[in-house]
Amino acid sequence: MLTGELDPYPSRWQSVWETLEKERLDALVVHGWGQVAHYGNIAYLTGHIPSNKGLFVVIARGRAPEVIAASAQAARYVLRDPALAPGVVVRTPGNGPRSGLHREIAVAAGPGAIGLAASDQNGLFHKDLREIHAALGPGAEFTEALGRLEYLRRQPDAAKTKQLRHSMKRAEGAMGEAEQQLRTNGTEAEVAGTIARYLRSHGSIFDIVHVAANDFHGQHPGDRPILEGDLVTVFIETASSDGHWGELGALFAVGEVSTQRLLLAEKTLGTLNGSSKHLRSGYQAGRVADYAARQGHPTIGIGHCTGLDEIPLPITEDSEWTLLDGEAISLHPSIMSEGGQESAGVANTYLVDETGGVPLSEYPKTLRRVSRSNH
Repeated sequence: MLTGELDPYPSRWQSVWETLEKERLDALVVHGWGQVAHYGNIAYLTGHIPSNKGLFVVIARGRAPEVIAASAQAARYVLRDPALAPGVVVRTPGNGPRSGLHREIAVAAGPGAIGLAASDQNGLFHKDLREIHAALGPGAEFTEALGRLEYLRRQPDAAKTKQLRHSMKRAEGAMGEAEQQLRTNGTEAEVAGTIARYLRSHGSIFDIVHVAANDFHGQHPGDRPILEGDLVTVFIETASSDGHWGELGALFAVGEVSTQRLLLAEKTLGTLNGSSKHLRSGYQAGRVADYAARQGHPTIGIGHCTGLDEIPLPITEDSEWTLLDGEAISLHPSIMSEGGQESAGVANTYLVDETGGVPLSEYPKTLRRVSRSNH
């Protein structure tokens, strides 16, 4: 067993312990992958973003989280992370078959009622689930606990808001680079490359970039040249080593744009601004989706919770969950033109407030007009 430097337990551990007691659970077994929307629960508990091979974390009432690594090498990698919270214990099964990993999980969890929180709503891999059950023995009680942990992650937090603002500032800087690139000749892919280089040079580790002229449905940027008269969707998602994921999307009118495209832009921007007004404390998330659906046919989803990665809780017309005061929400509405030939999208990240969403950026509120330097 390897142990990090001891320090007082973070207040978020206390919140988890209180939740475990309230739910009559003795321990929580958490799984997380180092991918979009899959690392947040572990990072929330330990400060460490796991590699793509994944990790397990166990937190029992009154004890710091214990990271269960598959090998001594993986354990050393975790302990070398300067973001690892002091007091976190790192266990490794040492030599032997992979089943040793599940025995270490059982030792850390101990007997009693166990909550299982997988990376997402699909649950644990069947093999892991079966072997954890076997290692804990027939007397253990199991319950699904992903929602409980994600509810805690949704709570407002000053540090989270600060990190989200950093992510949005980086995205705004990348938007400025995109705007400059759009003033010259170039393709969708070239504009996206300019954005990606800016993001990476300013600390982005996780990012997704979309650049689409006149037809946005979440596709990869292509080799199509950006032309005079195009309505261009630029959509940026970014997170740095702190894992806080912000989303920002804007519309650019290149030169003289047709009336039809200007109307599409106006409707898309109006959908974002109108939807954000429904991000009110205590409202059901479905109200946001209901409003957006009435504005026109979408090409991608309306939005979701965010913060320390993308919390996989989407906003749909069926969403009955309640918006929490101060929590972070990303909205990314899209609209298809009346004839269905063209579409556009925008995005912003908000903090829920009693009067509506508070935007973390002013960038996408209006259509950005770009004049070509060679005209």
